Amino acid sequence: MRRIYLDPADCEKNHTEISIKDSSFHYLSNVLRMKKGDTFLGFDGSGIEYTVLIVKMERKTIKGEILKTKKITEIELPFNINLFQSLPKGSKMDKIIDEVAQLGIKKIYPVISCRTIPQITEENIIYKKSRWKRIAVEASKIAGRDFVMEVENPINFKEAVRIPADVKFIFWEKATLQLKERIRDIPKLKKGASVNVFIGPEGGYTDEEISLAKEYGALSVSMGKRILRVETASVVAVALTIYELENL
Repeated sequence: MRRIYLDPADCEKNHTEISIKDSSFHYLSNVLRMKKGDTFLGFDGSGIEYTVLIVKMERKTIKGEILKTKKITEIELPFNINLFQSLPKGSKMDKIIDEVAQLGIKKIYPVISCRTIPQITEENIIYKKSRWKRIAVEASKIAGRDFVMEVENPINFKEAVRIPADVKFIFWEKATLQLKERIRDIPKLKKGASVNVFIGPEGGYTDEEISLAKEYGALSVSMGKRILRVETASVVAVALTIYELENL
């Protein structure tokens, strides 16, 4: 049975009925060519999964019967990891979003730091965020997640480090301690704790940025002696963080 993301903005539902329109309707009707009598699994990024039977196809709306509702959260991480990713060049952000959404990230913040090269304007924020959200949806679906990773608006590094969290890690090539060594110094995190992970751009962070991050409680972390591409570093940092925290 197909598992399909239903944008909450496109759906009106109660306990037994659902009405689907706009982009979700277009995908079901024109892309998947679904018809009356077909069933599918729908999820809306809230942790709820629906078994839907299509009972009526209208010109702009699909009417469905909700046969079963199931709440599944076991697949999600026991804590909320937020990735603060300094914007890389080209389409690298697309790849990063795709990979970390599959790993279980809660939110990703595109960050404008001192050595960020891409110029973000008001005109292209809407386009980029829409594209990144589509990538996050598809990646979350592939991973079988019941929550869709949220993509926030781009923010300045100085704002990013001020966002509170139970623990903050900033990966930096000049750091002397690795993640497993840093984690020894923090208490065991409770379920639902927030973890902010910072990854710099191709040119890395400036010493001033690291100092500012430390002022707001960030722990600098090394990923070893090798220099990694930014898109590789992001995935490795997130995977390491998940592994180490889950094994505390």
